[in-house]
Amino acid sequence: MRGGFFDFRRAQTRHAPEPPTDTSLVSVCVPARNEEHSLPALLDSLLGGSQPGEIVVADGGSTDATVEVAGRYASRGVRVIELGPAFPGRGRNAAARAARHEWLAFIDAGCTAEPGWLGALVGAARRGASGTRAVFGDYAPRLSTEWDIAQALALVQPRDASGCRPWFIASALIHRSAFEEVGGFPEELRAAEDLLFFERLAAQGIGAVRAPAASIRWSLAPSPAAVFRRLRLYSAYHLEAGLSRTWHRRVFAMDGAFAAFALAAAWWWPAAALLVVGWGARVAKTIRGRRGNAPGVAAFRPDRVLRVALLLAIADAATWAGAFDRWRGRVPPR
Repeated sequence: MRGGFFDFRRAQTRHAPEPPTDTSLVSVCVPARNEEHSLPALLDSLLGGSQPGEIVVADGGSTDATVEVAGRYASRGVRVIELGPAFPGRGRNAAARAARHEWLAFIDAGCTAEPGWLGALVGAARRGASGTRAVFGDYAPRLSTEWDIAQALALVQPRDASGCRPWFIASALIHRSAFEEVGGFPEELRAAEDLLFFERLAAQGIGAVRAPAASIRWSLAPSPAAVFRRLRLYSAYHLEAGLSRTWHRRVFAMDGAFAAFALAAAWWWPAAALLVVGWGARVAKTIRGRRGNAPGVAAFRPDRVLRVALLLAIADAATWAGAFDRWRGRVPPR
């Protein structure tokens, strides 16, 4: 390890890399753990579109049939690396180190690639400025239930002017030289390891081009309780990574203001009205900014507004719970 990142101990590429001429010159890297049910859909989506040169699945200690499922695709260019218990960062590092090609595409188990995903990433690399070494595509949640829609309206980042959401490691194409230059991913973090990787890219002056047509799908948490568990874990690991600025400070400031109004309401009734108005404004602003995440949906339908309000409260509670876990030194392992 070097500064929390994996040390590949390989010579860095000193010249500007050539963009891949086609997808057969790309290795797809997939960290996985206990994904026997979702892995076939991912592999089929990758192999049914623009054919990659290979797919490297790094298993992080699965206790189900993930390894066996991946092994069934060996004749179609899928290789499996068994790491034992490992977080996604170590899985990505191991897959990248074992990859045969210089261009590395990243996607996570549990996701599926939309048709043309890899081809769109390669095309963006070819159209980018000379020396382009990183491409980030887009991503979208699967919307199967009302709770999925509520999460899309409450928690999923909206697209920006480029037509993409913020950088996402599960929809990315990176040249090996850039990957090695920043030292790969931190291996001791269950979450936020991708954000530290992005910060290293930016610090090294490795810019990225965007590929709006390169989209993947992923599943949201299946229930409010699952949302709480997932965000609690993310909260703890963001703090472990030293990234309180990403969302903790904003949540703590808002909740502090709400708590002050709640206390004031005990002797000054207008404070209660201001509290309700403030919470309603937050919910409305959140939905308005994320309506594009659920196209064709009546975002302000009353039952959906109530679900979004509940999810925002759950997210705040999970933020505090994760912070308390981190303060007690009990960062959840999974």
